[in-house]
Amino acid sequence: MTAAWNIARRELSAGLNGFWIYLACIFLGVATIAAAGSVTKVFTRGLAGEARMLLGGDAMFTVSQRRADAEERAFVEGLGTVTEKVSLNVMGQAGGDRRQVDITAVDGKFPLIGTVDLSGTDKSLGEVLLPTKVNVWGVAVSQSFLDQFDASIGDEVLIGPVQAIIRARLDRLPDQIGMAGAFGPEVLIHLDAMVDAGRLTPGQIFRSRLIVTFAGETTLASAKADFDAAFPDTNLRLREPEDAVDGLKDLLDTLNNFLAIIGIAALLAGGIGVEQASSAFLKARIGAIAALKSLGADGGLIRTAYTLQLGGLAVSGGLAGLVLGALTPYIMVGFAGDRIALPQALGLYPTPLLTALIMGLLSAGIFAFPAIGRARATPPSALFRNLDEDQKTRTPLLERCLSFACAAALVFVALIQSSRPFVTLALLIGAALSWSVFLLAGLALKWLAGRLSRNAQGFWRLALSNMGGPGSLATVIVPSLGLGITLLSLVVATQTNLLRQIQQTAPANAPSLIFTQVPSQTTAEFDQLVASHGVDISNGNDFRRAPFLLVRVTSIKGTPVADAPVSEAERWVVRGETSVTFLGPQPQDTRLTAGEWWSEDYSGPLLVSVEEGAAKGLRLSPGDELGIRVFGRDLTATVASIRQVEWGTFGIGSNTAFVFSPGTLEAANPSHVAIARTEGSNDRALIADLATDFPDVLVFETRPALEAASKIFEDISLAVNAAASVVTISALLVLIGTFGVMARTRAWETALLKSLGAERGQILKLYALEFALAGGAGALLGVTLGTLGAYPIIVQVFEAKWMLPALPVSAILLMALFVAAVGGLAVGRSTLARPTARVLRQSDL
Repeated sequence: MTAAWNIARRELSAGLNGFWIYLACIFLGVATIAAAGSVTKVFTRGLAGEARMLLGGDAMFTVSQRRADAEERAFVEGLGTVTEKVSLNVMGQAGGDRRQVDITAVDGKFPLIGTVDLSGTDKSLGEVLLPTKVNVWGVAVSQSFLDQFDASIGDEVLIGPVQAIIRARLDRLPDQIGMAGAFGPEVLIHLDAMVDAGRLTPGQIFRSRLIVTFAGETTLASAKADFDAAFPDTNLRLREPEDAVDGLKDLLDTLNNFLAIIGIAALLAGGIGVEQASSAFLKARIGAIAALKSLGADGGLIRTAYTLQLGGLAVSGGLAGLVLGALTPYIMVGFAGDRIALPQALGLYPTPLLTALIMGLLSAGIFAFPAIGRARATPPSALFRNLDEDQKTRTPLLERCLSFACAAALVFVALIQSSRPFVTLALLIGAALSWSVFLLAGLALKWLAGRLSRNAQGFWRLALSNMGGPGSLATVIVPSLGLGITLLSLVVATQTNLLRQIQQTAPANAPSLIFTQVPSQTTAEFDQLVASHGVDISNGNDFRRAPFLLVRVTSIKGTPVADAPVSEAERWVVRGETSVTFLGPQPQDTRLTAGEWWSEDYSGPLLVSVEEGAAKGLRLSPGDELGIRVFGRDLTATVASIRQVEWGTFGIGSNTAFVFSPGTLEAANPSHVAIARTEGSNDRALIADLATDFPDVLVFETRPALEAASKIFEDISLAVNAAASVVTISALLVLIGTFGVMARTRAWETALLKSLGAERGQILKLYALEFALAGGAGALLGVTLGTLGAYPIIVQVFEAKWMLPALPVSAILLMALFVAAVGGLAVGRSTLARPTARVLRQSDL
């Protein structure tokens, strides 16, 4: 070991010439993985520390469309201090403007934990929300409310049926993430105002929460056990602090997995650069290795010496990447500041940093061991002669096993640190298959170029001969550039389709206005009012209305939901209340895939038509039974049919997971939902007229919401593109390394061409053509695979319509061609700068 260390130390003392690409490839991959893990830890630890604050207490009891009854409330109050918080939507009116607003109604004890941030007043929350005069309540409103209603503090407004005066601006609620009103106008009002106005009666659309901080020795476990025993059949749901942050944690874990996979892909894409730098380095040490073997050094000593040397460089690049990854959360917080709404726990977290370093070293081992093996296995006699590529010694079995072991360990580490190992494994398998496809494509391109060169003429023959002969670009550029282009094309194709869905398809299919809480007793009058504003209510494309109510799925084929096998993708259907409707005739745009629809005048036992995805997730088929609970009453429905749903079409009645038969659910006296497609000119007049006869009907305007969604998605797309570009940067680093190697190896060829009369422009054309062919082949295959990979994501995962993103992927392809061609020109200029006579004298050929 001492001898090996001395050899490695002396070799490293010569400097890092030729190793900058090696270091950069490892640095980039490790930095990406370390940054992803560090950022995730910062936010997940922050969320964990604020979980109790975000819930508002030690436990929360939630229920929809009713408030807790006297017995339930008495139980909760027996646990400790209790506050009630209700969320609902009403129509707000200021001056002549009328819009939907989000209401948070609280009692005098709110909040139990933390404080409500108010501005524009020096009064406490309790003072702000109390009535200022008879039947005029005080409210705090978000900045978005002030902006959209052109209102100011001190103005009188109408919040649903409640007369109110704006007494403060609501900046932040302690149990919410982000600024109040970030997604629409928000109002904080006293709970008694909504009770007095009759807006919290059973059956109306609202959600009530009883939040409690435990007293004495009460614990969450004891409270849960007592609650389950006392109320086994209630639809009141107990939530704990962890539930308040589970969704955000899942999102962060998904982001971490995505970025970690990008980091691994960057390491793989840069692996060619590692292998290229390792091979070039060991080739430059041929004389030294030959001398060592002639003096009695065995293969083990040479392997150890150069493993120490290349390993030391890999550690250096990995440590530099760790520093950047560890600093990323601090840099992000420093630049973004208060714009990051999530709670943070800044610090250094060893686990993600160590994981990133291990992955970087394993990646280096995958690609460096074969080069080390070939060098140490070459006989001394051959080392004193130049060997072309076809005469290279095969990688010995030991180094091949070491390389394979590094790959297996890399997969193992990636899986154990992933929150979704099966998804991560699938992505890794996809990356490995893609890598294999590109490697085979590079070999196939090399073989094809060799065959085509036999019948080609002029510079085409030279370019094809270079690609088909020893030192071919194809086996280097196609795998590295192709993998980066694949991921970039996948992301671009996916986001282009989703953005088109938001900007074009959704607005084209979406209604202009969505009406909710239409009283079932006055639906005819409501329809006539809508018709009086130019909407053709007889045209199903312009107007639709259907009953709407919330139900909870309690059993699937006789098995309680908690014990039934439900796919994760469709768990939303049974996690809480889900919206449903009941219809007589089959909607025109409904296509059944199994079973039959009931007759228009059906009045028998309860039947249900289940959306295809939900049916697969719940493993339902025609004839199976589905148990539901409606306002405390348990019902059983038989599955009559399975149907397809175009979620992006904004259809009403059919665009729900469950559509029930008529004759049973009418007893719940549900309100109706309606949609109308208008030109927009009469929207404000229609909304204003509803205030007289239908003051409780909510109107949601889709155009502003879609515009906001489009802007948010565009911002997210920029971040995702930036992340995906990491792999492309790794590929470009490999290209740069390839340019440097080719500039050295093609110097003799250029000198020979110049001596034979080739002009400067012809030589530049030769190299530009060769590099463009190799880069174009890799880019074309990468764009094809990336686009094909995006198709199932759009169609199956997002259930949206597919459109070939021809312009974006063509731009990626042209960019890759341009970069490769410019690289070829750079190689040509570099070789032309060397004097012909000196190059030919120094050549070993």
